[in-house]
Amino acid sequence: MGTLKTGRHWRATVALLLPAVIGAAGCAAEDRPEPGEAVYGLPLAEQFQAATDATRGAGTAAFVSTLVYGAAGGDAVHQARGSQDYGRGTSLVTLGLTAGRHFPADDLELLRESAPEGKQSVATAGDDVYVRSGDSAWLRYTPDAVNELGETTGVVAAHAAGDTAPYSGTLADLVPRVIPREKPARREDGSRVYRVTVLPEVAAELLPRDLQSLQHDWGTKPVQLTVRLDAEGRLAAATADLGPVLARLHEQRLLREVKQLRASYELSAFGRPVKGKGPEAGGRPVEDAGKVLAAIGTLDDGRCATTAGTGLGTTTVVRPVDCADRHELRVLAQVKVDRALPGKQDIANGDSYARVECERALAAAPDDWQRGGSYAQGFGLVGSSRVGSSFSMGGDGAQTTVTGDYTCYLRAS
Repeated sequence: MGTLKTGRHWRATVALLLPAVIGAAGCAAEDRPEPGEAVYGLPLAEQFQAATDATRGAGTAAFVSTLVYGAAGGDAVHQARGSQDYGRGTSLVTLGLTAGRHFPADDLELLRESAPEGKQSVATAGDDVYVRSGDSAWLRYTPDAVNELGETTGVVAAHAAGDTAPYSGTLADLVPRVIPREKPARREDGSRVYRVTVLPEVAAELLPRDLQSLQHDWGTKPVQLTVRLDAEGRLAAATADLGPVLARLHEQRLLREVKQLRASYELSAFGRPVKGKGPEAGGRPVEDAGKVLAAIGTLDDGRCATTAGTGLGTTTVVRPVDCADRHELRVLAQVKVDRALPGKQDIANGDSYARVECERALAAAPDDWQRGGSYAQGFGLVGSSRVGSSFSMGGDGAQTTVTGDYTCYLRAS
């Protein structure tokens, strides 16, 4: 009987407490903020920065970033697809350049200079960027290596983790730098769509570094940017029409057959475990780019090298190798250009004068380099020059000066 009595007493207690518990739960529900309140509850001008914080607060996310060059013969697409861990400041990404069969050949050649053919893996960890092609080792670009190897490595260094995301060089970098002025449109799922503008020189940061360097005045016409935040206030997607940027490239006679230039960025899988294994997993060796790569201008005559696996798509920075091993090029000569021409001359650069020096070096090269069948006919050259002018009161009058340093090289056949 005692046991049964105790049981009835317990049930009665539960019955008495239950309304109070339900009432407390009701109060908690009323106090709980609506999804996205930490972003949408702020003044409009502060919402993009808050959205960036909310995105980082998710911990992880998958993303796809594209840059689409539209031409009459089809599109060429730079794509980055991967995942980001905001807490650790790391990312793991697959990069690639694809193009339609009839995409303009000259424009495609220019795009390939900043994106090696085929796909490559890129990982970021703080200030370090890792590159890997196929089954090769990871090649680590540290800030010291980037400084030593020069600005050509900017195409890789541009992806180092930043304040906005662990993988930089996307539209995500632009969003917190824009202040929305008009109230966004709200969708049924609770997301918001903002239509804003961004300065053309800021939008041009989305271009590969070598294209950025070819134009220094991006004009004043604003770039249209569309930003979508999800119901939680996190960045979900962004698109930009880079027409004003493309117009300035056309003025430099670049990408002349490309008629449209569009950028997009999309995030998904917030908070889910990151897929794939980066260099920290230890599955593949890691090499220091500063130790295994070199600027081609520092190599001795006759030295052999390859560009494979550098992630740079250029001959400016190469991996020196033994000439008995497989290689892509052999240094013919390091030459200098130093000309003073009378009057004011319309000269763009010193390339033509460098070719003359390279032809002399080719004529003097060992016979087995030229006739052994190991190298293609002719030569390549890479380098830079400066064109200036001066005026002398001593009778010589105006002069145009052309100076520069170049590397002449043979291509493996």
